[in-house]
Amino acid sequence: MKKVRKGWRIPEGFAKAALTIFAVLLIFGGPTYLMYILQRLGIPSLLFTIVGLASFTAGVILFMHLAKKEEKSKAST
Repeated sequence: MKKVRKGWRIPEGFAKAALTIFAVLLIFGGPTYLMYILQRLGIPSLLFTIVGLASFTAGVILFMHLAKKEEKSKAST
């Protein structure tokens, strides 16, 4: 027997769009604005450089995952 969820669900297209925007913000905003904010807070330069590189890497991985998922759905139709 299938369980039915009560409440509202986020449309799949909206979720993909929101995740894509988040990935782009990580790619461009992480190495620039996040590093600037951490520098202003007095964080050591090695640490904010690592955080900027990690946010860039996470954004690229998320973006590639979303692109690969979209590619699979287009190939199946």
